[in-house]
Amino acid sequence: MELLSVKVKKGRLDKAADAFKTYVVLKVQNLKSATVDRRGSEPCWEQDFMFEICDDGKGFIIELWKKGFLWDSILGILWIPFATVEHATDEGPGSWWTLHSEVIKYGSEIQGTKTPTSHEILLDVYFVLPFDTHKDLDFRGWHRGASLQDTGHSYQDTYDSLSSMESDFSIQESKLRKNTGQDDGSNFAKARWARAIQKISDSIKSCRRAIFP
Repeated sequence: MELLSVKVKKGRLDKAADAFKTYVVLKVQNLKSATVDRRGSEPCWEQDFMFEICDDGKGFIIELWKKGFLWDSILGILWIPFATVEHATDEGPGSWWTLHSEVIKYGSEIQGTKTPTSHEILLDVYFVLPFDTHKDLDFRGWHRGASLQDTGHSYQDTYDSLSSMESDFSIQESKLRKNTGQDDGSNFAKARWARAIQKISDSIKSCRRAIFP
């Protein structure tokens, strides 16, 4: 499992947007979230979203919508591949993205977007890492590498893998608790990672109970 953080910061829209309200919709795997609506050509949302990425999905969608009297209409769309998302422990300044008007599909699967619009949004997107991650720790493959569906592993192998993962997360949690009182500017990331550790730890324990009752 990976924890995807998306902060929808601001927008730079064409001048016609001064007359109406806009909001941003995020579609990540089977989940859908949206910001509040803001009026004007330079809307400021500053909203944080967190998503648990549990499989090998290829990317996610960002949509900009115009608020209407009877119905809403889409102004732009953006496809962000997971492969381009960096790992980090805390939020940064973000990057400006140009929205597009068309979706590129292969069958029913979205592959990208094309035809730029005059609208841009500022996003801070990253996979959350522990604030004290060791330089040799490949966390992206760490949890996924212990798939319980891998029939090439024995029950003992699976038990050992889960025990090792649980131990590693316990170490991370101990370090987190030890540094809780330190004001190093990353308390926001620490709090979010604490929640992630708890969720993953609960998942590991559930897997162990299911396999080794």
